[in-house]
Amino acid sequence: MRGVRITLLWMTLWGIADWGCETVRAADPPNSERVNAMPEWVGLKLAAATGGEKSLDSQRGERGTVLVFLSTECPISNGYVPTLNRLAKEFKHRGVEVVGLNPNAGHSLKDLEQHVGEYDLKFPVFKDVGGKVARALDVTTCPEVVLLNEDRRVVYQGRIDDRYSKRGGASRAVGRADLEIAISQLLAGETIAVVKTKTLGCAIDFPRKELKVEPKGTFAKETVPTYSDQISRLLQKHCQECHRAGGIGPFALNDYEDAVRWADDIASFTASRSMPPWKPTPGFGDFAHPRHMEQEEIDVIGQWVKNGCPEGDQSKLPAPRVFTDGWKLGREPDAVFEASEYVLGAEGPDEYRCFVIPTNFDGDRYVSAIEVRPGNDRVVHHVISFLDTTGKARALDERHEGPGYVTSAGFPGFLPTGGLGGWAPGNQPRELPTGIARLLPKGADIAMQVHYHRSGKQETDRTRIGVYFSQQKVERCVRNIPVLPLEGPLGDLVIPANDPHYQVRSSLVLPLDMQAVSVTPHMHLLGKDMTVIARLPDGSVKNLIQVNDWDFNWQESYQFREAVFLPRLTRIEVVAHFDNSAENPHNPQRPPVPVNWGESTNEEMCIAFVELVPARNEQASLKAPTRREQMRFFLESHWLDDQTPRLEKAKLLKRFADRISVLEEFGGVAPEEKKGK
Repeated sequence: MRGVRITLLWMTLWGIADWGCETVRAADPPNSERVNAMPEWVGLKLAAATGGEKSLDSQRGERGTVLVFLSTECPISNGYVPTLNRLAKEFKHRGVEVVGLNPNAGHSLKDLEQHVGEYDLKFPVFKDVGGKVARALDVTTCPEVVLLNEDRRVVYQGRIDDRYSKRGGASRAVGRADLEIAISQLLAGETIAVVKTKTLGCAIDFPRKELKVEPKGTFAKETVPTYSDQISRLLQKHCQECHRAGGIGPFALNDYEDAVRWADDIASFTASRSMPPWKPTPGFGDFAHPRHMEQEEIDVIGQWVKNGCPEGDQSKLPAPRVFTDGWKLGREPDAVFEASEYVLGAEGPDEYRCFVIPTNFDGDRYVSAIEVRPGNDRVVHHVISFLDTTGKARALDERHEGPGYVTSAGFPGFLPTGGLGGWAPGNQPRELPTGIARLLPKGADIAMQVHYHRSGKQETDRTRIGVYFSQQKVERCVRNIPVLPLEGPLGDLVIPANDPHYQVRSSLVLPLDMQAVSVTPHMHLLGKDMTVIARLPDGSVKNLIQVNDWDFNWQESYQFREAVFLPRLTRIEVVAHFDNSAENPHNPQRPPVPVNWGESTNEEMCIAFVELVPARNEQASLKAPTRREQMRFFLESHWLDDQTPRLEKAKLLKRFADRISVLEEFGGVAPEEKKGK
């Protein structure tokens, strides 16, 4: 995966190459001697995306030139298009020109022409064939920029700004606009304070030749990995579900050319276990349909890339994997719910938008599976479906202009009656175990929350959810129980600034025999790790889930391979850590500040949602629980927990119940509503 689009996921799917903002401060301009020693580079004729050829020198500005190396597919590169368009417009009249160069071997002139039109680039773009200009300037990443002064000397090279902390991660507020600062200092005749920074983006796809390298490591010469034999099968098994034509992945991995083009990224992302996206620690909890890649498979990919990506004997290629473009369970859903069409702007922070969809059923329905079908996989990162029988979601929708309403960081703005499940890239629809279903109450509204990543241009989306009713007799319905520290929603929990490993604990005790069906960890940007266990009354422990490398962009629900029996008085325990230090590249506050519990991504949460069913058939579970029943279960489960003295616990539970009442009164705590309280 040499350049990566997100997605992201969505999903873009992706890696964790964390980069600091390491800089080189004022000194001799980088590469200046080499550029001046290569006049042929300056006069090189390049093919324009819109037709014809021009020398690079003919495009330079009177006072300066910005060369920006672009990719048609990299989401970070595309995400910067609005910023580059703005800079090109603002500085053109001051004698600075912006010029785009695409050095990627896999991108044709036709691709460039389409990309310029699709993203409405406001500056000229040229094909850097063979990456000659990029190589001359030691540029390896898109979208790296090189600022030349009027004498064609390099005076700044590196990132555009610091909004991205990692590939696949959401953009954050810009702390330092490096390129804009450098241009302003150049025009002012000042010494440029920072002349070089590290660029975060997608590696340039330079032309590659198969290397003749002797096998290394544990592989015998006759078993050197080749694409035709091993690699094609690994890509089919682990990657092509998303990375294929029409898939949610940002690029395809259908053939040898695709694999070679993205070889370095395939090796690095699998080695870091960023791809395939599977966050639980292997062996800690037993989950259905894990996307975990074995270390031996990762080693095979790494060795293949080290050996120059040999193709091997084409006769050994497996038959192409066949994918269905229809509903993945092989039958039409019993009902399909579609969000209103929504237009997402080109730039800005990620958006969590809830679309309220009435179900209008005349009775309760029992759901065994759902399938989410994003309308635009370029921008839909994940989807969560909440249920509301109180009308509060509709009220929130009516208070906001346009389709749906905006919330923050996974909270729907109201206390849900229940939920149907969710989706993230790579998730496949699965039936719940026989006899178990999710209740869709009569008259419920679905609040379909869609997490959007922006792509760098205006996008349109209309996401759908297909719902499958149980075909078997339903004996039990799941109940989603949040395990959270009560002091959090009460405002007593504060993550101190500059603490890189702040610990938060929470627990509750089950008041009856139950079975765990799934678990969903939830934290925000400061989250570091979370461990959830079940401590049984006899002292034994059942591991439910552990995530040692928390990533806010990859939040999923994990269904157990088999329901986990948890007898009465089992304590579910959660231990999590948060990194509120300046060294955390995901920290949205610079410098760090104390962080409270809250719905915004700049605030924090620490919740493990555990889906439970009664251990025995229970008719009461087949009806939607009343608010009184929900509160009784929640309060009783905390009252039975002996981790806090009884008097202190009674006061805490009373405050918590009052807090819930306030939230319900105000219809949730979406950001727009906070000001009106």
